[in-house]
Amino acid sequence: MARIAVYGGSFDPFHLGHLIPTVRAQETFHFDAVYFVPAGNPPHKQDEPLTPVTHRFAMVAMATLPYERFFASDLEVQATGPTYTVDTIRHFRDRNPDDHLYFLMGSDSFSQLESWHRWREIVELAHLVVLHRAHMWGESLKRHVPVWLWERVTVVRPFEKVSDPTGPTVYLLDHEPFPISATSIRERQGRGLPIRELVPHEVFSYIEKYRFYRDGEA
Repeated sequence: MARIAVYGGSFDPFHLGHLIPTVRAQETFHFDAVYFVPAGNPPHKQDEPLTPVTHRFAMVAMATLPYERFFASDLEVQATGPTYTVDTIRHFRDRNPDDHLYFLMGSDSFSQLESWHRWREIVELAHLVVLHRAHMWGESLKRHVPVWLWERVTVVRPFEKVSDPTGPTVYLLDHEPFPISATSIRERQGRGLPIRELVPHEVFSYIEKYRFYRDGEA
C-alpha cells in the first residue's frame, strides 16, 4: 500500500511555513505523494478578499516543482460553489481506496476541527498529521480537542520511524515550528516590508511580477 498525503489550504500566499513542515512530514512518513490543494471557495472565508485560485494554484505549482513527490492539485480550481475539505478528502479516498490516506493540517486548524463541515467524516476518511504551530500545542491544543479524538493521538518526532496505522490515527508531528502566517506576509507586503526570506523564491518572483498584496493595487 502507498502512503498518500493531502494538504489543503488557502495558500494566499504559499510560504515556507507550509513548505518546511511538509518536508519534515515527508522525511518522517515517507509519503509516496503529497497533494497540495488550494481551496477554491472556502466557506469560512466568503467575506474575506482572496487572491483568485488560479494564481494561488500557480504559486503552489511553482514552489513544489523541485520536490519529486510533491504535487499541486487543481481539484478545486474550477469549483463554482463552496468547497469543503471533507469532499476533497473523499475524492482522494475514492481514487486511492487501498492506500493509506493522510490529511495534513496545522495545529491551529486541528484545534478548530469541530467547526468544520462534516468533520467526523474527515477523521474516519484519513489519518491526520498535525503540524506544529507554536501558539497552539501541548496542553493548549488538548483542551480544544474532544476526549475521544485525543485518544487517537500519538506524538511523532521528525525522522522517527512510523509504522503503518492499524486504525484511524492522529499524529502530532513535533517539529520546530515556523513562526509565519499568510496573513502576516500579506500585511508585510502591503507595508513595503521584506518577505523574500519567508516564501519560496518562485513565489516571491510571482508576487512581485503581479504586484500582489500591495495596498491599493489589484
